[in-house]
Amino acid sequence: MRRSPVALVTSVALWSGALAVAAPTRAHAYEYEVITRTVGQVYQLPSMRLVGADLWLARRRFTQTLTLSMWDVGDLRRKRRRAHPGLPDDGPVVWFTGHLRLDHDFGPWTAGTVTVDDRGLDALDAIPELAAQSIGLDLTYGYLAVDGLAGRVDLRVGRQLEIDALDWWSVDGVTARVHTPWPVLFEATAGLRVRDKSPLGSGDFDLDGTSGADCHEYVEGPTPGTGSWQIIDRSRVPGETRLGSDLALCPERDALVPTAAVAVETDGARWGFARLGYRRSQSRTPGLIGPADRLDFPDAGLYPNESGQAPAWGVDEELASAVVRVTTRAGGVTLEPWAQARWSLLHGVLDESQAGVRLVRGAHALEPEIARSVPTFDGDSIWNVFVVGTSWDARLSYALTPRHATYRGFATAWLRRYDVPSPGESEDRAWVAGLRGGGELDVARRVRARLDLIGDDGYGGRRLGASATARWQRSRALALSARLGGLSVAIADSDLDGADGLSGVGQLAVSWQVDGGIAIHATTEMASSPRASLDVRAVAVLDLAFEPEVH
Repeated sequence: MRRSPVALVTSVALWSGALAVAAPTRAHAYEYEVITRTVGQVYQLPSMRLVGADLWLARRRFTQTLTLSMWDVGDLRRKRRRAHPGLPDDGPVVWFTGHLRLDHDFGPWTAGTVTVDDRGLDALDAIPELAAQSIGLDLTYGYLAVDGLAGRVDLRVGRQLEIDALDWWSVDGVTARVHTPWPVLFEATAGLRVRDKSPLGSGDFDLDGTSGADCHEYVEGPTPGTGSWQIIDRSRVPGETRLGSDLALCPERDALVPTAAVAVETDGARWGFARLGYRRSQSRTPGLIGPADRLDFPDAGLYPNESGQAPAWGVDEELASAVVRVTTRAGGVTLEPWAQARWSLLHGVLDESQAGVRLVRGAHALEPEIARSVPTFDGDSIWNVFVVGTSWDARLSYALTPRHATYRGFATAWLRRYDVPSPGESEDRAWVAGLRGGGELDVARRVRARLDLIGDDGYGGRRLGASATARWQRSRALALSARLGGLSVAIADSDLDGADGLSGVGQLAVSWQVDGGIAIHATTEMASSPRASLDVRAVAVLDLAFEPEVH
């Protein structure tokens, strides 16, 4: 019997996880936890077209995740505590954590066809990035950790997902964190940047740049400097792969990207937190991607190289960042000022900067903040040659969270300015402002209601909307919820018919705790908009968690 790729990969993932945690238990009594989630989704997405009727493509998505965590591998900490009860433990501790995800879309969204230059192509061939959604098996993170080496050093080996206030990135490599006798630690990371072409990699971690369908090469002219950039001719790429692109050819996105990062940060400082970081990623310059005589004039490589001017290596990203947060009290008010900034040394620009302060007094919290952003891209990206405008953002947030009260509230006002370049002008300032607010109320012992309001107007158009949600905790094991919402949109200077108007949505959801570590969630959504009189979406989730008792 032939098994489907979904069934095969899911079985391998689940059984591999089970064996990984079960086999070593004969030797050691370390703790472990296994969490799986199965998600099924059925819905449609519109594909807007300037000519002819809009095309609706169905999505049929199956997602399976597996998370495995093991603590005190080798039983080192447990043995020390038994041998020296009551004494401080600063010896090494070994542990592992990993998250595996399978995402499969078997609907026309990925399995359909599109027409390009009067030629019918599989959607995966025209848009290579869809392959990850057609059937993608990704290791989001998975690393072995050793904490407390020599009482000072923490090591991480494997795929690591790094998230901070300014960005997120992933690397296959080694990270060392060195604690000092002072409230300061040093961190260093070295490895290969995770890309779509990495083993069990995901395109979500690729540096911002051109898509795989738009990769260009430099085509030489009759004399040096007379060539031009053209889309790579993919007609010579053979194959007929139903779950991947047959025409994808993007050498710069297939190259290995060695990455190094260093940082220094506070370690247990009472006044707050601060961190300085630096990161650099680079890749080897692709050379010939075929015979030198495959074009009208001799090919010297993917990049201009008639006189050997192309460097052997190019910088894809080089960043320096700083983050600081301070916590203090004055007159019964807790003050938490913060600031963060990122400088792209590759582009020579401060591309991300934010600052604000959070003031808390009793149940009231007020937070003004301001931010500035300049889009930057991978050093190989063609988007770097376009003029990109700066955006400024100022907002004021308020939250009301009284203790033991049956109500809560929040509100946010914001103002944004886009410095949009216009033809013949240095910049054209466009403004937009908005409000968002709402609150929650415990109507009865097991009933909670929530109201959300949103509105903004200015550059791009106007939006006004509201949604009301009610949740009934029928019992410890069963919860029901319902939501009604509406959104009115008026797009400025839009030539798209049916883009304006009122949209509505209604949802019904149920969560059932079948047993300890087993839960089922289901949601049905019905929506109506100027573009579709009726759109239905269904989502089902099965959550499984296993954490055995250790004796």
